[in-house]
Amino acid sequence: MTPSYIDPAHENLESAIEQVILNGERIIFQREGRPLAALITVEELEILQELENLEDQHDIKVAEQSQEEPGIILWDDIKAKFGC
Repeated sequence: MTPSYIDPAHENLESAIEQVILNGERIIFQREGRPLAALITVEELEILQELENLEDQHDIKVAEQSQEEPGIILWDDIKAKFGC
């Protein structure tokens, strides 16, 4: 879906919210032609949050796996060695 672009200083915010709620439209607020913020449905927000959670889980898994690789020195070991 192609988003609608509006200038919040010149548009009716209530109307924009209604477009999102009733039609599932995405509204991008812009000023002087530059995008500033977006108005999306709660469902889309929840999808974005779940994607962020999945990305965080993936990053944690990769970090844990990298600690098992040979030649990796843990930060706690370095601090202990140098008395930090």
